[in-house]
Amino acid sequence: MLLDYRAFPVLYVDGDGDDVRAFREAAGGFTVLTANNAEQALRVLERPDIAALVVEQVLPDMSGVELFRRARELRPNAARLLAGHGLDADTALAAINVAGVSGYLTKPWRAEPLGQALRQAIDPLHVDSSLESMEMRLWHGGQVAAAATIYEELVHELSNPLGALEINASLVADLIESAHDAPSTDVARTVMESAREAHADSIAAIEQMKSLVSRMRQGRRPARAQAHGPCYAASAIDATVHIVRTEAEKVARLEVKLDLPVHTIVPMDASVLGQLLLNLLLNAVQAFPARAPAQNCVQVLARVAGGALQLCVEDNGPGIAPEHMGRVFEPFFTTKDNGTGLGLAICRELVTRSHGTIDVQNLAKGGCRFEITLPLAKSD
Repeated sequence: MLLDYRAFPVLYVDGDGDDVRAFREAAGGFTVLTANNAEQALRVLERPDIAALVVEQVLPDMSGVELFRRARELRPNAARLLAGHGLDADTALAAINVAGVSGYLTKPWRAEPLGQALRQAIDPLHVDSSLESMEMRLWHGGQVAAAATIYEELVHELSNPLGALEINASLVADLIESAHDAPSTDVARTVMESAREAHADSIAAIEQMKSLVSRMRQGRRPARAQAHGPCYAASAIDATVHIVRTEAEKVARLEVKLDLPVHTIVPMDASVLGQLLLNLLLNAVQAFPARAPAQNCVQVLARVAGGALQLCVEDNGPGIAPEHMGRVFEPFFTTKDNGTGLGLAICRELVTRSHGTIDVQNLAKGGCRFEITLPLAKSD
């Protein structure tokens, strides 16, 4: 696309009316503003869009070099061209050193050399302006993207402890009612022990949220969980299922099949393995259509095979649409109205850090299966 030079106004300053008219005629493809003296020129230079300043060296009220010096303070980015019938060496030197003049134009005005000189003066300004505009758009876009990312991460990081807190609060309420109606002291004691465990889980969730708030106050983005480890897989899986079972069974049957030694160790923190399983369980439960809970089933399957832990979450829900299958682990991709699209992306990141894999497939019988494979860690 050709540059429209009329979008870059040129100010010509000259006390000779004939030269001003000649300049206008020769610069027919440009937007030309004129001033008869330096004071008028300084007023015109209050406009922010002046791209080039052409000044006759001899003016009624001050020299062209002095006008350039003052104009340089007002419009430092405007091109400066000194004009005249002839320039002596001292004037040329002062124009460069004092006024930062970038070129010289010789009268009388002729269209072709004047147009070429003005184009050469304006072209770099256009490039600089375009680059600056691009940088600002990129900067602004980057800030918006970063803010959106931090917002989504914040929502996701808060959702996990809030979800656990909500589940445990409901569980504690049910346990208190059960303890109140318990037929014996022993039964009441057992129920209250379960309530104590749920209360401890709630406190842990609250501490997690407080830690997140503290990081945000310090100007740091939400910190995603690190894989680190190791942990006993069976214990971490059992603890997560214990937390989520009451809430999940309001929607579906929850079946757990652990076919692995108690001391199976994986290179991952128990809290991180729990976060992975919690994400997969909640995704499965939330995917079911509105129907009786007895028709819905979620299975947690874990076993050791080929020197690795295989952890699967299966459901008999609607499965994943074929057009979405390739995007389920993509950050910010979600089909939920209130989803962040970060849960599965974070799961994949954490599994990858532990040198494992996570895959998904639809089942022939209906529903889908998420399978996490983690290498085993050596016990101390």
